[in-house]
Amino acid sequence: MPYNQIAKDGTIALGPDPLGPTGKEIRDIIEATLNSDGFTFSWSSRKRQPYEGTLDTGVSTINLYIYAWRIGNGGRANLPSEKRIQIQQGVDNVGFHRPITAHEKTLLLGVYDSPSGTPIFAAWDAAANASHTQKSCQVQVEDLQAAISENIHQCTDSRGNIIYTFLPNSLGDYIELVSKGNILTFPTGTTGTLATKVKAATLPTRKKRTIKSTEKILQQIQDLSSTEKKGITKQRVGQGLFKDLLMNKYNGKCALCGIKTEQMLIGSHIKSWKDSSAKEKLDENNGILLCAHHDALFDKHLISFEDNGNLIVSTTLSISEQAELQIDRIPPIKVTPGMKPYLADHRSKLK
Repeated sequence: MPYNQIAKDGTIALGPDPLGPTGKEIRDIIEATLNSDGFTFSWSSRKRQPYEGTLDTGVSTINLYIYAWRIGNGGRANLPSEKRIQIQQGVDNVGFHRPITAHEKTLLLGVYDSPSGTPIFAAWDAAANASHTQKSCQVQVEDLQAAISENIHQCTDSRGNIIYTFLPNSLGDYIELVSKGNILTFPTGTTGTLATKVKAATLPTRKKRTIKSTEKILQQIQDLSSTEKKGITKQRVGQGLFKDLLMNKYNGKCALCGIKTEQMLIGSHIKSWKDSSAKEKLDENNGILLCAHHDALFDKHLISFEDNGNLIVSTTLSISEQAELQIDRIPPIKVTPGMKPYLADHRSKLK
């Protein structure tokens, strides 16, 4: 019988069971995913389950036991939305009995070959499945679908055990945060949606990974011109994280006009990218979140700010140009002590 599937447009409709991914494809997806966003991952054993590998988060090393199967139909005609992985009887259960610690973790994963184009992970509590005889782990297709819009989604199985469904770009974050009971742990006071909390909780380690990557790339390209270096480093590392830092600092809106449309916002460096060290490139004190209009003025040193936050306007802008650009509407900004050295550098280059 046909079961509910995620269609190419992301909706749910009756359809055939996806044929993949194969075991090799699952291992390749995991490896490629965990070698992105600054993580470094390598297999130590990938011939049989549990697979074993080591993940470097940029701050610490985590030894992983990984059980992973394709997600297929649940097999019960009265439950057309049910999906599952099947834990075979002969699988070595050594990993299921291993305690979850900061440096040793066991993952129980399923991968759904979504026709929408991006594989979707489901993660179950490994310890809760320590005793298995042809045991299957269920998840609803609607919960897999939720990962497409939410990036990471929490639900439960019929026994109340926590399940997470997520896109590949959250696998490293899930591993970093998961603790006993398949619970994601967050610093006290972390608020917002699950995806927001995950991003906030992993920001410090992501920052350290990106600094490390930036320094490595700068060393590799030290013989190139400053223009070539700028293009390569801005393209490959740092910019996404830097904007995330400033989105958090300025509550997702332009510091000068309040525009909230993320596509229009830019993480603008105060001290220029090319003149900043790797650490300065990712220092949120060295940035202001600006819309494209105000970023152009600030980046070209046509406006700047005093240490008290008051606006300074370049003398190269005529009164009529200032009126056209609505310079008089730009308010003072809040200047933190950490911003002052960067602003001094910026003011020194005012046109």
